[in-house]
Amino acid sequence: MLRTTFALTCFVLPLLLQDSLVAQENTEKEVWVQDFAKAKAQAKAEKKDLLIDFTGSDWCSWCMRLDKEVFAQAQFQSAAQKDFILVKLDFPQDESLVTAEIKAQNTKLQEQYSIQGFPTVLLTDCDGVVYAQTGYEQGGAEPYVAKLAEWKKQGAVFQAAMLRAADKKGAERAKALDEALSALDGEVVDNFHFERMQEIVAADADGKLELKAKYAARVEKILESRLINTEARALQEMIGAHMEAGEGEQALNKLDEVIKAPKSKVQHQLALFFKGMVTMDTTGDVKAAIGLLEEAKKILPASPIAQRIDQVLPQLQKQAGAEK
Repeated sequence: MLRTTFALTCFVLPLLLQDSLVAQENTEKEVWVQDFAKAKAQAKAEKKDLLIDFTGSDWCSWCMRLDKEVFAQAQFQSAAQKDFILVKLDFPQDESLVTAEIKAQNTKLQEQYSIQGFPTVLLTDCDGVVYAQTGYEQGGAEPYVAKLAEWKKQGAVFQAAMLRAADKKGAERAKALDEALSALDGEVVDNFHFERMQEIVAADADGKLELKAKYAARVEKILESRLINTEARALQEMIGAHMEAGEGEQALNKLDEVIKAPKSKVQHQLALFFKGMVTMDTTGDVKAAIGLLEEAKKILPASPIAQRIDQVLPQLQKQAGAEK
């Protein structure tokens, strides 16, 4: 009898342990949702927010550290799941880790949220409206959970004010929107709430609410940045193939065409800046490159492009001095 019991124990126990491990593994997998639409529906049904992790799970070292030090910890999972649906938007090198549908979804969301690097962690309401942004944080799960609680409180203030704004128009709506944005970090507002700032500025066109002065400069700066990025991408696409093929002269000729008849000061300044960089790459003529950058800076002396030129010029001038 003892032998039989022992035999059964030896046979059954490993199976029970195996089942337990499989269950644990499945639970860990189910902690994170990949389908964004399902995550939003679940968040709405459970009256929770979203914690969205943009990650490169099999290549990004900081992403892997964040996973190991924070997201895999029981303390994080138990605390975070009380308030958030956890969403993993993965950009792995191993394409078998995500389906074609999820890959297309993630690419679209990366563009929608203007994600520039990994890991990026967004906290949003159930509709995906952002109220906090973070990434890798040192210290492990405990301080991360504490910060989540802080951001959750900010999110609650933001969402309550946005709810009030939904029922209002004109000046009253502008005030409610201002209250909502004032609850958030300034960088989050600039990155994710441009249209709301625009709306406030338009509603306070005469400045009587004293809100236009608070947001107008920020709106102009963002518009300028967007214009620069658009023009820079266009110029890059125009000369990119030539540069990859080692056809520097053709790239310079195309830039000269833009410089002769620029459609805006921003485009003119960028084209001169690009020409200076391409000149260095193609001919190594440091003095010519310096002259082009100095000419570019004069067009819009206070622009972000001019600030970039100020960073590059000292390096070129130092090189020119060394060549004398």
